[in-house]
Amino acid sequence: MKKLIIVCALSLLIFKGSADAFGQNASVSSKPSIVLILVDDSGLMDFGVYGGEARTPTIDKLARGGFMFTNMHASPVCSPSRAMLMTGTDSHLAGVANLPEMLPEEYQSKPGYGGELNDRVQTIATRLKEVNYNTYVTGKWHLGHNEKTLPPKRGFDRSYILGSSGASNYDSKGYLPQKPHAHWYADGKEVELPKDFYSSKTYIDKIISFHEEEQNKDNPFFAYIAFQAIHAPVQAPKEFVDHYMDIYSKGWDEMRQDRYERAKKLGLIPESAQLSDNIPNAKKWNELSKKEQKDYTTSMAVTAGMLEAMDYHIGRYIEYLTKEGKMENTIFIVTSDNGPDGGDFSIAVPWAIKNGYHRDFDNKGGKHFYGFMGTGFANAVSSPFSYFKYYTGEGGLRVPLIISGRNIPKNTSNAFSFFTDIAPTIYDIVGISTSAKAGYAPITGKSLLPHINDPSKPIYNKNEGVGIEVANSSAYFMNGYKIVKNNIPDGDNIWHLHHIESDPGEVVDLADQEPELFKKMLAAYAEYEKEVGVLKMPEGYSAQGFVAKNATKSMIRGFLPLLLVVVGVIAAAISFLIWRRRRNKKISKN
Repeated sequence: MKKLIIVCALSLLIFKGSADAFGQNASVSSKPSIVLILVDDSGLMDFGVYGGEARTPTIDKLARGGFMFTNMHASPVCSPSRAMLMTGTDSHLAGVANLPEMLPEEYQSKPGYGGELNDRVQTIATRLKEVNYNTYVTGKWHLGHNEKTLPPKRGFDRSYILGSSGASNYDSKGYLPQKPHAHWYADGKEVELPKDFYSSKTYIDKIISFHEEEQNKDNPFFAYIAFQAIHAPVQAPKEFVDHYMDIYSKGWDEMRQDRYERAKKLGLIPESAQLSDNIPNAKKWNELSKKEQKDYTTSMAVTAGMLEAMDYHIGRYIEYLTKEGKMENTIFIVTSDNGPDGGDFSIAVPWAIKNGYHRDFDNKGGKHFYGFMGTGFANAVSSPFSYFKYYTGEGGLRVPLIISGRNIPKNTSNAFSFFTDIAPTIYDIVGISTSAKAGYAPITGKSLLPHINDPSKPIYNKNEGVGIEVANSSAYFMNGYKIVKNNIPDGDNIWHLHHIESDPGEVVDLADQEPELFKKMLAAYAEYEKEVGVLKMPEGYSAQGFVAKNATKSMIRGFLPLLLVVVGVIAAAISFLIWRRRRNKKISKN
């Protein structure tokens, strides 16, 4: 009996030690819950902890208590990033090489270019369902919205999602002439929005409701929350906006320089790194009128306010998980789908005003405000890097990544990583295979967990390269170097070579100095193109140009009935004047 007591006591001590090592108690599941948060169009330095101007205390606390990556790369376009995030597989293999809205019609039926997840890949949710996870998603989905591609068919138990690329944050209005109405789906069925809808608020409300309605509350969970913040149109409640007006009044030239200096102080880039002037044709701030400066300043203040509002609602979710005793067994992963949007939405303003939006800058955002960053501030937000969304310069690709929670050490790493790495990292944390199951396309990413646990271990080994292509812009990374080709209108469509570790601003082209390396990386990229099925775009293709062209066509179609009425009234008036003149002539003759 005495021996039995000793054995039991030792067993309890061993169990307690094991539980303490994972930061949990005996009642907590051995598998951690995962919260994956995706921000939209947010550059590396937008969060406060990365040097941004916006107040993001919730995200900052997660970052300071966890592992921060400063060299994570996404696709420069949202849907391909989302496909890679959900599957760990290159976007071409997953079926989302580009946005259908940015493709000539004849490309949309080509393999890999359908714009929705294909049957060759499994999502994180599908894989985690196999090990008894509860799976939830709220927010922007944009990976297909038919009966085969909505979240219930891709592994999610509960869902409340925006099907398209963007929309108003207050109602179901679309954000472009070619997308005048947006569609939301709850558990696979289209629904009307609640009257108090604000995207960041409602997505957290819904994710909390999924927890409360869950029958299997003891299971670990996977919650994917894909915010609309800070995709255009930028909108935020006024209380989150007012305190940013003065911050951005100094303009984009000074802001780009400020972020560059902060990036060096924070160690995001080397002290010796140069700042590029990658958009030489962009207007200087002092060339704008006072009204133009006020307009852009307000939109940028609303952008920061939108980030702060999102952070506030993430804080509400953490409070809920803490209250329910779930927080200590939960790992948070926070990232963004691409860099800042430098698109010129001014072409759509007449349509937006006609459809219930406003540009009342004295109103400082608020409901129905049609705000957008514009090229100048996108160039500043992407600092200290070059280019922005749609381009494969670092400003379009490099995004924040925070992994924080149970058993995750505090640290910061500048090791190169890629968006396809996130899914296998989750699988590694959970304890399932990081490879694709038989019969599916390969998982092309690598788990970050070995590097998190021991930063001396590289994520990618020597001569192990990673390629990316979207919208006719391309890049290939290997051994601290990068070849890059940025498409028109802001790029030159020519390949360049940079040592990205010492030159993250992509200022010094080494193609002539390192011809053998340049040739080797071009060959590696060509092999990547062949492996994943990259298609050449038509001569003169431009993603931004294609979107603008479609917007113009849609506006013309939208205004055509009114134009016909106006033409009809004018024609009738002219006819009446001609008739009256002839009648008066007849009267005068008589």
